[in-house]
Amino acid sequence: MGCEVSVICVKINQTTKHFKDGLINVFPMMESQPTQFLYYLNKTPIIKIVSGLLFYLYNGYKIHIILRRIDRTKKINFVEYSEGGDFWNSIMKTFKYSSHLHGSSYTFKNQSKFKPNIIDKIRRQMEHVFIKRAYIVVSPCNAMVKLVEKEMRFKIKNSHIIPYPISLSHIPVIQFCQSSKKVTLLFASRNDPIKGGELFIRALNKLPKSIQSIIEVKFYGYVSCRNLSNLPFIEINEFVPRDVLEKAYENADICVIPSLFDNSPNTVYEAMAHGKILIASAVGGIPEILGGNENGYLFNPNDINDFTEKIISAINAIINGQGYKMMANAQQRIMSISDVSVNAIKRLELFNS
Repeated sequence: MGCEVSVICVKINQTTKHFKDGLINVFPMMESQPTQFLYYLNKTPIIKIVSGLLFYLYNGYKIHIILRRIDRTKKINFVEYSEGGDFWNSIMKTFKYSSHLHGSSYTFKNQSKFKPNIIDKIRRQMEHVFIKRAYIVVSPCNAMVKLVEKEMRFKIKNSHIIPYPISLSHIPVIQFCQSSKKVTLLFASRNDPIKGGELFIRALNKLPKSIQSIIEVKFYGYVSCRNLSNLPFIEINEFVPRDVLEKAYENADICVIPSLFDNSPNTVYEAMAHGKILIASAVGGIPEILGGNENGYLFNPNDINDFTEKIISAINAIINGQGYKMMANAQQRIMSISDVSVNAIKRLELFNS
């Protein structure tokens, strides 16, 4: 669309400084872990409270230097930052920028059973400064905007809601489970307890034996530490290439997103785009994406019985051939709000304004 794009991301290795991904300039320069000096600071009592903050400032400084270097070659018109951003730019205002609300460590912990520590709280105060001083604040859902406003005790006047993009060039054909085939449930996430893997296992344990005997459950990315020998229908897979995961979506009947808290997870978009029955926790921005009970099942993550009942209802809908309407509704819903071309136009309009 006539724009030149550069992306600054976490280091891939110690040698790669720049490469092209199609037409995109990629600079893998950010540190994923504290430097050796900051690492040892983090092991020192009292001082370790400051080290997490120093890591945030150090990465922000590196980003700022790279941006200035790029700007000398070709003038930067606008920078879209992830939520915490670059504190230095919020002070110096070298570049016009937006803050994309995707969910900070503090927010995720504060909205789940994992309570934030003092480092999370101090860093979050600095991130709030960055967000308040942004020209534009972008979020995939209203829920995240309201949560951040509550944290800051500050009304964000320049917020814009743009759901994440889904490429709709190929619309998967909705398929039903055959009577001879077991019902397949899919759970894909990073290996993070906040994604609700253990909650899902607890719910599976509560299913009647008659239901357990007709299902297979496939985990991708999340690896439980517990012994699952009593649940032989569970298959654990670590991270897989995208084409393998695409195939897993195609073969699944039901997709489960049991997050203890979440913003607007891509797995919800992907499940709906593939025309699958969705069972998801009613947290964060998930209800906004789903759009209504006619498009999928929502459950209260604090109520294991509610979760179990929703799993049984979804399985019965597949077995009885009554889930087609819900699948079609879900696919139509995500097509209407997440077309990648519409997403791109909305973003360019914001940046140009």
